[in-house]
Amino acid sequence: MSSRWAEKQSLITRRFFLATITQAAICIGMAWALAAFVGAPEQSERIRLPAAFQFGTLFLLIGSWFLHVSQGHVQNERQAEFRRSLLLALLCAVLFVGVQSFGLWAFMRSTTDYQNPQQNTHGFVFMFAALHAMHFLVAQSVLLWVTLSAFLDRYDHEYYWGVTFATWFWHALGIAWIAILCVFSIAS
Repeated sequence: MSSRWAEKQSLITRRFFLATITQAAICIGMAWALAAFVGAPEQSERIRLPAAFQFGTLFLLIGSWFLHVSQGHVQNERQAEFRRSLLLALLCAVLFVGVQSFGLWAFMRSTTDYQNPQQNTHGFVFMFAALHAMHFLVAQSVLLWVTLSAFLDRYDHEYYWGVTFATWFWHALGIAWIAILCVFSIAS
């Protein structure tokens, strides 16, 4: 005997695939548009973090707040507010990834020797930021899955473990990003 949720899983899988492609296109388009509008930074031998890193951090913090709020809404069975908060958190995730992608490109272009990153500190800093970005893409995918599941009535006041997981995953990556920014600020 199949459950109601099991019957919806094939539908959510198709939606997840299409939404992932859409998210990726938006993030790439945003990074490209920022690169075209702002342009490449001046090259330097010093580590200079792009303003996009700090600006993107605002989206990370706002998204974290929306996720925290969404968890409270689902626990109190306020489904409309819960779904709206998840959508706003997802929007913040997309904006964060788009701005941070531009920031990584700008950071890579800011070094005088970006063709040979093994011989300077820029490569080390870029690696840290890129590793965080890869982990954040996983968190963004988790958030997307939770959001799509929420719109198919997966979560309520009795079952909201996926929302809790997505929230704490996001918070943990936010803390890691702030620590990375602090280290970069000290290094520069």
